[in-house]
Amino acid sequence: MLLSSLEVRAADPRTIRIVIGTGSRSARNLAERRVATLLLVEPEQTVYVKARARTGPVLLEDLPGCGLFVLGVEDVLEDAPAEWESSLRISGGLRYAPTPSLDAPWARAILKALTAPPGAH
Repeated sequence: MLLSSLEVRAADPRTIRIVIGTGSRSARNLAERRVATLLLVEPEQTVYVKARARTGPVLLEDLPGCGLFVLGVEDVLEDAPAEWESSLRISGGLRYAPTPSLDAPWARAILKALTAPPGAH
């Protein structure tokens, strides 16, 4: 799954909350298998966050077709370049454009879901 920074939030060091489309293959796989690996890719390093779904999908009343998953972080792996790779770089990153307005109803619904207390959906 590809998430924008709007759709993922670290609730604490061991808990990640994500909002994704409930009809997506990613949502079906997460609901069935209950495991996820999130990648954070930067030019100098890549971080793999291994997680397990604690809850979800919790359907969002304010955003039909989307659901909240709460993930428990199980492991974090950092992949730094080996010495022979030191001159190799990721030369371009993923870009999400245009930048969404946080005042848009769908953006407000996502932010509400990511920041609401547990069980408030």
